[in-house]
Amino acid sequence: MKKLATILTIAVCFGAGLLLAAQAGKSAWKGTVATEDGVKVVKNPSEPLYGEFVFDLKEDLRLGGDPEREASYFPQRPSLTVDAAENLYVTDRRNNRVQMFDKAGVFVRTIGRQGQGPGEYLSAGYVHIEADGNIWVEGGGPQWVVFSKDGLFLKNVVVGKFMLQKMLGPGGSFIGTTIPLAALGDPKHELIRVESDGKIFRTIAEFRGELSQAKRAISFHWYSNSITFAPVGPDAFVYGFTDEYKLYVADFGGRTTLVMTQDEKPQSISGREKDETRKNSSRAVMGSNNREEGIFFPDHRPYFRRLVADDAGRIYVFRFKSILEKDAPNRVDVFSREGIYLYRMTWASLSLPDAIRSGSLYEVREDPETSEYLVSRQKIMNWEAMKAR
Repeated sequence: MKKLATILTIAVCFGAGLLLAAQAGKSAWKGTVATEDGVKVVKNPSEPLYGEFVFDLKEDLRLGGDPEREASYFPQRPSLTVDAAENLYVTDRRNNRVQMFDKAGVFVRTIGRQGQGPGEYLSAGYVHIEADGNIWVEGGGPQWVVFSKDGLFLKNVVVGKFMLQKMLGPGGSFIGTTIPLAALGDPKHELIRVESDGKIFRTIAEFRGELSQAKRAISFHWYSNSITFAPVGPDAFVYGFTDEYKLYVADFGGRTTLVMTQDEKPQSISGREKDETRKNSSRAVMGSNNREEGIFFPDHRPYFRRLVADDAGRIYVFRFKSILEKDAPNRVDVFSREGIYLYRMTWASLSLPDAIRSGSLYEVREDPETSEYLVSRQKIMNWEAMKAR
């Protein structure tokens, strides 16, 4: 029997939070809220509630750029993680190590080391911090190496399913995405949950996009659709598939609690964009050794490419850019934790932020003058002026 969705349209004034629009001299929010199969669905108009917002940034911490400071010199682009106490964990991929710095930027310790024994990793990858402070390091291949908050080795965890992107959940569980495999004959993108033993997993959501037909080979390029996600507090995360402007908020068990959409028309991919993608877009090919094989384009440009959430619960949607405008500033849409489209932003930096926490923005960027890689913390001087609902 076909399941009927119960739709309950709620008044445009979405609680006390939306009354702030009138107080700010803005027009009322023109979206709708509905309940479909027990899940709240927020449908946003194309214009944000509060208009434009620009961060006023002032750098107050910088690491890297000086070869004489060996502990904080990163000859290859590093990755960055920030914990609740604002300690920084920098994965120095060239030297295959994880460097920990305190809030003031003082070097604390190296976490683990390269090798194949206890507390060692084949190659240091991204760092994830558990709620109790334990440090999980992606150790190369399917292995995670787990350390205490004091840097002592605790255990190794081997994950039985390869994940392209990963996020640590409560109790050592994982949320991750799989790579569509052409060899299976029905390639699809999956968002999965893996339990703390690394063996038991289940699918939370799956998407096909342009890969809806069986493909012998798949080439992932600038315009390929993908799943992206980000934690929204300790008990939930937001995810979306870039083929549609629809975001889902779910608990770490995978249960969807909120869906938010935005009224925006798709943009077609021009012939010039396709030619540039074929010529100059770096790409990975699955199911073939021929770099030119398996190039499929979606019906329209992806809507976004990255999701980030700050510790006030706001969700930043980094919009997709044409390959012809890769060096243009990023356009960002900002949503409240309740799904309301709050702001449109123009992101001055070409780098995407690694964290927005406690009124500061953290990023890894390349110095345009020296080409050195820098880890930067910038204080958001107008942080308190940005509304969260």
